[in-house]
Amino acid sequence: MHGMINRGLQCYIRDIHGVDVWEEICERAELSFYSFETMLVYDDQTTEDLLRNCGDLIQRNRTEILEDFGTYVVSDAALASVRRLLKFGGTSFVDFLMSLNFVHDRAKMAVPELDVPFMDVHCPAQNKYIVSARFAKRGYGAALLGLIRALADDYGALITIEHRHHAHKRVDEDVFEIDIIQENWADIAKPELVKH
Repeated sequence: MHGMINRGLQCYIRDIHGVDVWEEICERAELSFYSFETMLVYDDQTTEDLLRNCGDLIQRNRTEILEDFGTYVVSDAALASVRRLLKFGGTSFVDFLMSLNFVHDRAKMAVPELDVPFMDVHCPAQNKYIVSARFAKRGYGAALLGLIRALADDYGALITIEHRHHAHKRVDEDVFEIDIIQENWADIAKPELVKH
């Protein structure tokens, strides 16, 4: 797994659950260090050990941890640069969704070793979008679910999202059916102060 992902998990666990929890996870995973380098590549089992030990300590399953991690990537102030990069696809949530078709190729140009899913987005009906993501690594669709939900909120869109996971022989496929109820919900939902 690329160090950027492991470093992101490190920041998430440390910031949300505390340094003591992070260090205990590293010790249980029998790591000889407490900090990942962002430009190195680590054995996939190391990441799995982190997730398993994190789940044991905080009493949450792998899917819940990864979904929270996806939300953290978008919403944490320390990762504002990542949020800006994700929002580079456009000025609206729909623009962002449609830009997912190009994320894999763009990310591979910048960081060739980074594990980025192939994504295909289409719009079968008005305000309905289907995102299909194919992951080479197993079970990471939950992180994308958290990321999409958080970005919808960041863009001010009110959505519902249904997530289905399919494990195939060589890849995982995750399908996200997204219904946009109101794209500019944040503007509409703001209460107006009335002068008396």
